[in-house]
Amino acid sequence: MKSLFEYRANDKNFWNEEFEDWIPKRIFDSHVHLINNDIISKNSIHKDIYPNEPLSKIKEWHRTVFPNREVNSLIIGKPLIGTDVNAHNDFIHSEINGDPLIRSHRLTTPKDSLIDIESDIRKKGFQGLKVYRYFSSTGDPNECSITDYLPHNQLELANELGLWITLHMAKQDGCGDEENLKDLEEFTTKRYPNIKWILAHIARSFTYRPIEKGIDKLKNLPNIWYDLSAVTDIRPFITLFNNENHKRIFYGTDGIESVSFHGAYNAFGHAHQQLETDKISSLKFSHTTNRPIICLYEQLIAMKQASKICELNKNQIEDIFWKNAIREFNIPWD
Repeated sequence: MKSLFEYRANDKNFWNEEFEDWIPKRIFDSHVHLINNDIISKNSIHKDIYPNEPLSKIKEWHRTVFPNREVNSLIIGKPLIGTDVNAHNDFIHSEINGDPLIRSHRLTTPKDSLIDIESDIRKKGFQGLKVYRYFSSTGDPNECSITDYLPHNQLELANELGLWITLHMAKQDGCGDEENLKDLEEFTTKRYPNIKWILAHIARSFTYRPIEKGIDKLKNLPNIWYDLSAVTDIRPFITLFNNENHKRIFYGTDGIESVSFHGAYNAFGHAHQQLETDKISSLKFSHTTNRPIICLYEQLIAMKQASKICELNKNQIEDIFWKNAIREFNIPWD
């Protein structure tokens, strides 16, 4: 199987020019996946579409893309169709092997029993749940509501245990959707006040509109955090940095497979699409010696430029890259 990514001279040069003096020496990656194809059904559309990603490969990748940085992670369950959920969570647990600097969220579907969920939380050290729209009980992963893939009985257990939940919202406008906003307001202020929410991908804002529509409501809700993973459009970062408390923002990559291609998640009006430059034959770049960079660096340069526009200082940048995570996740990182 083809390698997940090729780290090229242009990537290294871009790091040295743009990031070496800007990115802190410590990083906590709050959105990382492990993959084990052995526990995915042979009939699944997701079987073997990515190489296996054990923790050792994650660490190797981190050393490559973040040179001379100390990186630790929040490992969240990988939502691939056909995955044996219990086996996947056992795999995460065995890979982490009690590392005090790593945290994990349990892959969780609506079909999972409360007994299994609670047992994994208490015995395997998961601090939260990773839920995903693919597993919607409606069969529609695009227009489903939060409770279609995170039912109330699981929410009640998460509230009782005080868990984190990493949430990838569905619907056209993600966090800008009125039903999603109404649900989050009800969950955080009334029904489930002990749950702590991480809204992945700037609350699924790969374009500017979701966060633009949702920020005025979200910024006033308790127990809301965001991860920045895989967003490459500068506009959502500007909106978030200008309006939110930076203490509620976690850095994350969505590594390895989702951000290692050369290209970006491009916005086209209110739509977005992953574009891999290696697959576009018309791109010749005859006018320049510069070449496309890995998607991860497109995310980082958007963050960097937005932080300048929003006048974030060095301490705020460090908070986003690692201090917020070690504070909120109780990580003993001296």
